[in-house]
Amino acid sequence: MEKIIPSILAALIPFIATYLSKLNKASVRKNLLEDAQKKIDFLDKYFQVSSKFLNETEIESLKLQLSAEIQEVKNQVSSLEKQDNLTDYQRLTVVQKVFLTFSPVSVLGWLWAVLFNITLIFSVFLFWGFSLDEASNFSTETFIQSIQDGTSIFVFGFLMIILLLFRWLAIKEYKRKSKN
Repeated sequence: MEKIIPSILAALIPFIATYLSKLNKASVRKNLLEDAQKKIDFLDKYFQVSSKFLNETEIESLKLQLSAEIQEVKNQVSSLEKQDNLTDYQRLTVVQKVFLTFSPVSVLGWLWAVLFNITLIFSVFLFWGFSLDEASNFSTETFIQSIQDGTSIFVFGFLMIILLLFRWLAIKEYKRKSKN
């Protein structure tokens, strides 16, 4: 039993590698274009064979059906081209934009991203610290007392302003230095 699990995992490695290689953007584009070409070739051959056996009204009906399918293939390829025309910033996901999980493109961008992450981590620990009582136990009463204290809200608000400033500077630097 101890040797079965590692050997199963070893057998799955080629399948996992194939799956991950299909996720690559270039291979996704290539696969989509290859599939589109295969579908168009199939539709062309299907029309050529079918037109030999059908009468004029059936051929016209078949042309309409096939043109709809070709239009669908064209829409898929054009949507792929629209994605290629996006700027680097537009390609980022919402999570990447909010938490700066993309790779900065300049030294200044790295500085702002690191300062953002340090401030974010410090803010989380400070927020948790608002809930600690004298015995280092978490309690809601301590948290409510900390919130009612004007100083702690001021400090937390100040940290949020600094956090948003670092985020804004990092995104501004990314837009300025990235391609497109």
